[in-house]
Amino acid sequence: MTESLIQSESRRRSRIVVATNNPNEPRSLILPGTGFDGVVAWGMNGETECSGSLLYTGRHILTVAHCFNNIDDTPNLNPNPNSYTVFFDLPIGRISIPAKRIFVHPNWRSDYDNNSDIAIIELSQPAPIEADRYQIYTQFDEVGKVFEKVGYGVSGTGWEGENFDEVSQIKRRGKNRYDAFSEIFNDDPQSNIAPKTQLAYDFDNGSFFNDAFGVEYGIVDLGLGSEEIGISGGDSGAPAFIDGKIAGLSSFGQSPFDPTIDVTESNDTSFGEFFSDTRVSIYASWIEETIALSNSGDDLIVGSNKIDILNGNQGNDTIEGVGGGDTLFGGRENDLIRGGDGDDFLSGNLGNDFLEGGSGNDQLFGGQADDILNGGEGQDSLSGDRGRDILTGGNGEDLFILSNQTAVNDPLQADVIIDFSLGDRIGLTEGLTAENLTLETLNLDGVSGILIRNSLANTVLGFVQNTSVDQLSGNLISI
Repeated sequence: MTESLIQSESRRRSRIVVATNNPNEPRSLILPGTGFDGVVAWGMNGETECSGSLLYTGRHILTVAHCFNNIDDTPNLNPNPNSYTVFFDLPIGRISIPAKRIFVHPNWRSDYDNNSDIAIIELSQPAPIEADRYQIYTQFDEVGKVFEKVGYGVSGTGWEGENFDEVSQIKRRGKNRYDAFSEIFNDDPQSNIAPKTQLAYDFDNGSFFNDAFGVEYGIVDLGLGSEEIGISGGDSGAPAFIDGKIAGLSSFGQSPFDPTIDVTESNDTSFGEFFSDTRVSIYASWIEETIALSNSGDDLIVGSNKIDILNGNQGNDTIEGVGGGDTLFGGRENDLIRGGDGDDFLSGNLGNDFLEGGSGNDQLFGGQADDILNGGEGQDSLSGDRGRDILTGGNGEDLFILSNQTAVNDPLQADVIIDFSLGDRIGLTEGLTAENLTLETLNLDGVSGILIRNSLANTVLGFVQNTSVDQLSGNLISI
């Protein structure tokens, strides 16, 4: 490889450089509120140095490790979070959130190969609800697929390269295609990229003579026309989206062996250059483990007004879905989980949890221990599971699920349905039917109601307060 491939020059500030002659091509610019509000800028001392993307937790930014390197470019596996700030550009303006913790992949070495170039920033508070959250891409079919790259940085064009003199905080977008795995560059004796951990692409202008992969490796692809973009180094960490999920993170760029393929014959993000992204799918386990470690304490986890998947893991957590059809998991300990608007799924898992569906048609599952479930508005489904659970459907026609697997002998340990009313039903599982039940009038804890007993096993499924046998008859259904 040429001299422009040395480590120091392969880590320029990450910018989106467009294929047209206009570096500020309107369709490449992203204004707040028009999409990708979860792609962020971040840096030290109030500066915007790198890019990242907000993960589905609403509290974690996925980015690259080399942005945390020491001044001498040696790896920094334990950066001081107090020095870093994350910036969200939203319709309401720019929101700044300090970092709380930083997790750099332990195998990051800041070597020539950029192996394990991945990191996670934990925010000191939940991200704004307006910011998009993103799942990671976990399929293993990235090569050959078109991706959309979004990031911050200075402008540039494929014919002239990036504008090194410009200071910019503009978010841009564009497309490219993953041509190969980056270990294809291991024909360079200095290179030892770990197999299938990085994704490579080039910056095409429609000419075979500037098709770096076509000329040097026989992988011909003349590009995507005016939608084609290239990435330069430093605002690194910019996500590449496939099907709306994070598939790659901008890591480094390099020139081809033959300098004449590059239109400027310089490593400046011009047509004819190579780029490499960290392959996110390979690091899915590390990402999940890091998030679980981060969430092991008592956390406040807030979703967005879109569809979220939030997980409290360990600790006494408060989880709020806000808007959209969310999936919320409490994890261990005693959690408070609120669905908010939309049709949500809430699971308390372990601990004594409080689940509140909010508006919409929600599904609430208490899990183990003694839980309190409140469906709220809408047609909700409530299942206490194990422990003595208190079920309140709220307004709307609700389904209360009583499981034969969690039946008990002591009526005082059975689930309690507080507000069974007209239109509500009780769902029976494991093949139970209404004919298998006996309904007994009982005063339990000073409240009258109906005890539902499995007559086949002489076990108690639940207790329904302030109701009668006639009110329950016809509303016991097998599901």
